Amino acid sequence: MANILIHFFAGSFGALVVFLFFTRLSGVAGFSAPFGAIFVGIACASIAHFLSPWATPVILIIYALVSANELHQERKARKAWESENAQR
Repeated sequence: MANILIHFFAGSFGALVVFLFFTRLSGVAGFSAPFGAIFVGIACASIAHFLSPWATPVILIIYALVSANELHQERKARKAWESENAQR
């Protein structure tokens, strides 16, 4: 049981750190509570229990990569929008 709780809290805290890091980089001024961190924690706990304890770091790395890709796409879209509006 302790193993499940450790992976739940590690996954939730890790997802929260990743969320806050990429939110800070994107320049968002306000946001609602990141309930996705709870879902990532639940996924980490269940997959670590049934599959492997190495699932927690793998899930957090995948979450960080997806967040980095989303930030990259957002910056690219913002740059395209700014260049389009600068021409007008």
